[in-house]
Amino acid sequence: MNSKGVRLARFMYEGIDEIFYCWIRRRGGEDFDEEFVLDRASRYWLFDYREKRYTVFTKAMYVKPKEVITVSLRSKDTFPYGVFDLMVKLPSWPKGPTVWFGFEIEDLFGGGVIHYRFVPGTPGSLAACAGAFPEPICVELPSFPQDYAERRHTYSIHVYRSMAMWLIDGKVRGIVLYPEHNIGKHVVTNKPPYAIALAPVRPSTHLSILLDIDGCPEEEYVWEDLHPWNLRVLPGDPEPKFALKLYKHGSDEMLAGSTVEREIVSHPVPIYDLRNKTILFKASAPGVLRLEVCTLSGTWEEYKTIQVDEDELLKELIEHEALLARMIYRPSKGPAHIKVAEFLGT
Repeated sequence: MNSKGVRLARFMYEGIDEIFYCWIRRRGGEDFDEEFVLDRASRYWLFDYREKRYTVFTKAMYVKPKEVITVSLRSKDTFPYGVFDLMVKLPSWPKGPTVWFGFEIEDLFGGGVIHYRFVPGTPGSLAACAGAFPEPICVELPSFPQDYAERRHTYSIHVYRSMAMWLIDGKVRGIVLYPEHNIGKHVVTNKPPYAIALAPVRPSTHLSILLDIDGCPEEEYVWEDLHPWNLRVLPGDPEPKFALKLYKHGSDEMLAGSTVEREIVSHPVPIYDLRNKTILFKASAPGVLRLEVCTLSGTWEEYKTIQVDEDELLKELIEHEALLARMIYRPSKGPAHIKVAEFLGT
């Protein structure tokens, strides 16, 4: 396993062409439509180490020239259970090529992809993609910052044994599970605080870095503000360690601190392939807490119903395997104030 990672020091000591493979795809001739051409990353990712101000460099750009369909950079190293962090401004193009960044082993998804897809526009959109041949799933991420072109945001991916997580500015915005299954693509939700989906095909979890500008050969496109300082990629941990406050379903508002009159439903949490799964809950009024699990049929089924005592901490284990879980709290008298609502999983 190569554990050097990708960070600024490697670019300075080794040079970009020692770190990334590069190929371009360009228009063909009379007897073929397109061709792949071996090239050098240093021709397209242009940067220096002089700062206009701290971490803002005088040259930092990734260029897709006119007449080139795709410029693709892929790291020579692969990363087991990779941790990908990119702090950057995304392009302000009103329209143009798709930008792909994250992890992908090779062109058109075969072997595995776990990455972002940015589609420019007014506004643009950002999706989480995961899977392999013949086609991955891409689910649009909620709460994508609309000032993505004006200031830097941090786009992260954490790859685990059975799922991957997409984070923007440190907040989870997407989760894709990838068990071996037979139902194809399935989006559970794309509402805040985070989208949840099931990849149609399990990807490899040892993948290379991808930085790709794809499409629109009629014009040149430049992704400004992309510099090696912005990119950090390292091997990670195959097993996730969750300590999550629960959210209201479809909302960025957390359950803890909220007031309930009749019933409240949590946003789902992933429980697949976790050995230990615990719900912590406490409220100011007695009532009933119903735990539900999501099935491959797309239904939510009751797993367990527990009596909630006033101002007593409930500690409930989920003992069986399932994809996702959620909780529904109904107080016996309202209004009730939720004081603790958390999920712990390892």
